[in-house]
Amino acid sequence: MSGATPALVIVGYDRPDALAGLLTALRAGTYPDGVPLVISLDLSGDPRPGEVADAFEWPRGPKRVIRHPQRLGLRNHILSCGDLSEEYGAVIVLEDDLLAAPHLYAYVERAIDRFGADNRIAGISLYHYRINEFNNMDFEPIDDGSDVYFMQVAASWGQAWTASQWRLFRQWYARYGRDPIRVTDGVPRQLEAWRDNSWKRFYMKYLAMTGRYFVYPRASLTTNRARPGTNTKRAVSIYQTAMDVGARDWRLPALDQSLARYDIFYEPEPDTLRALQPALADADFDVDLYGVKPAAALTRPDLLSSRPARRGRLRFGLVSDAPAVASIIAGVPGSFFTLAPRDHFSAMSLGRRWALARATQVGRPGNAMMFQMLKPVQTEILIRKLARARRQAAIGE
Repeated sequence: MSGATPALVIVGYDRPDALAGLLTALRAGTYPDGVPLVISLDLSGDPRPGEVADAFEWPRGPKRVIRHPQRLGLRNHILSCGDLSEEYGAVIVLEDDLLAAPHLYAYVERAIDRFGADNRIAGISLYHYRINEFNNMDFEPIDDGSDVYFMQVAASWGQAWTASQWRLFRQWYARYGRDPIRVTDGVPRQLEAWRDNSWKRFYMKYLAMTGRYFVYPRASLTTNRARPGTNTKRAVSIYQTAMDVGARDWRLPALDQSLARYDIFYEPEPDTLRALQPALADADFDVDLYGVKPAAALTRPDLLSSRPARRGRLRFGLVSDAPAVASIIAGVPGSFFTLAPRDHFSAMSLGRRWALARATQVGRPGNAMMFQMLKPVQTEILIRKLARARRQAAIGE
């Protein structure tokens, strides 16, 4: 691990009870000697988070409380916490609305040892996704026998960075951090709807532009507590997940050995499907199993998609109560997924989106699937609302 002792960096603002709960959970964990704890508090006008931080006893190593004298906002606050990696060699950043598993530190140490020298790994997630955050459909990574998978999706509910990983992002951010994020960048349209105080939307664009990944655990080391906060004004429980509470000998394959690699859309990479489905071995295609990728994200001559296609080189059926990718890997006969030239496809229909949701969302009630159907409408409303706000702000300047 290059001699670094990753610091635990806790991000706080105005939730003293949540901060106290996270700190208590961390103190119950397992650590080597000398682990630094940094509690970084943005200016909120509420003295209670500072009181909690000052009173908390950390027996594992030095404790440091940072009180920012001016309001940073969430994006700049996280950026300042990432910058601490230069001082400590690596940081584990946890926002105060999380709970932490007892053995998270051992996982981070192992992951840094395994991936710290790979320039393609841009961060380490402690959180495991159960749903695709862009369409709220179930997400289940391909099981290749390892304990991790790789995605071009930045983690915000518990993440670790080495100094070198963070430095590369900061260099990119200095050049592109002022540019607007648009679907023409080849990223999900939902990123246009995320608020300007989101650091994660920029990190995800960075991953997509540079071909880098976060490494994710299949067993989550954190969970979201569904507390209202800066970006969410009400409790949202869909991102809560079970945590891994036992110690384990983590099986961490190199990126090139993994059969569970995903792009920014939570879609499996073509190389993964070529390795798992021999019929695709010689095809040059993009993957669009959800049927929503924008044109800017489609660069190869062929497409494997759930969108309607008038002709196809290969077709696959749709398996009920299983991830969409299971149909491709198993070579299920049918006509729901098609491999064909890109110009043979039409737009994804509402009927096909509903059929995909019904088949792949195991045990979901009808109201949850209806919410998934309305997600694109919600996204467009948010984008227009933010565009109006930005125009008004520009006029006022």
